[in-house]
Amino acid sequence: MTVHSHTSVDPVAAGSLQRTDRRDWGKYTQQAGLASCIVALGVYFTVKNSNFASQDNLIELLRAATLYFIVACPVTLVLVGGGLDFSVGAVYALGAVCSGLMITHGIPWPVALCGGVGVGVTVGLANAAATIYLSVPPLIATIGSFFVAGGIAVVITDGIDVYGFPDSFTHIGSGDIAGIPYLIVYAAAIGVIFHIVLEKTVFGYNIRAVGGNRDAAAANAIRVARVDIALYALSGGIAALAGILGSARLSSASPNAAGAGFTFQVITAVIVGGTSLFGGVGTVAGSALGAILFAEINNGLQVINVNPLYQSIFIGIILVAAVAVDQFRRKRRFRAGR
Repeated sequence: MTVHSHTSVDPVAAGSLQRTDRRDWGKYTQQAGLASCIVALGVYFTVKNSNFASQDNLIELLRAATLYFIVACPVTLVLVGGGLDFSVGAVYALGAVCSGLMITHGIPWPVALCGGVGVGVTVGLANAAATIYLSVPPLIATIGSFFVAGGIAVVITDGIDVYGFPDSFTHIGSGDIAGIPYLIVYAAAIGVIFHIVLEKTVFGYNIRAVGGNRDAAAANAIRVARVDIALYALSGGIAALAGILGSARLSSASPNAAGAGFTFQVITAVIVGGTSLFGGVGTVAGSALGAILFAEINNGLQVINVNPLYQSIFIGIILVAAVAVDQFRRKRRFRAGR
């Protein structure tokens, strides 16, 4: 990431972008609305069944959101940078089975974990190469790698789950500290790191500049290709890491884990959290709220004995509403900028 530290940006353009950021209160309004929705749903589910508000259930709710949120962090940065990554669900499974196979063949699990993350980074670099050097649209490039990565995961395992992990490995996914699952701690730490990167660093500024206007960013000496490479590599590596943590929790790695459903839920959580499909706008905190909202809907429906399959209906409605809000915000910023 330090490769961007020598970037120079035109002061006039920088001032204009800063004024735009200050005017864009819509992202905070959307986050406040999302938080209010989470609270209102929590009250409703609690009224229906008081067990919803129990400490054990709330911890389980947050744990259910963690793996989605961990993957949503780099996906947020990819979308803010004007890209799109539909491969994360397959990379999640591929990273898990690669690490799992290495562990079961005698490789120490810390080394196997790094190897699985390296596989994810490799897929991310392939995505970046396809979009940058072959001019393949990100949607097509990452859907293609979704099928390739998913196919590899099935081929190398013969479609059979990998299991037989040592307790020291499974503990990193199933353990807890003072009653708080490690997964929640990991998600919080990763969320803070990505928030700082996006909001407080030169690299984060470059991501927003590239997502806002790639040509203008290049004209201001931002190395657009390097930003893209870093974003897709991060997305692939963190997706694989999440898959490995998920396999540690379940004590098995499945080539059919995650998949398209996981991918869509991650991207939907990011969009619902206020990140624009068109780049330049988004926050990690908003993505956290989006992940919590969907975990809450699924958990709450189960607690009040409603078929959780209805979750898909709610997600579809919420997604359309979120994109409509994003379009409204874009039109308002365009009018304000004229």
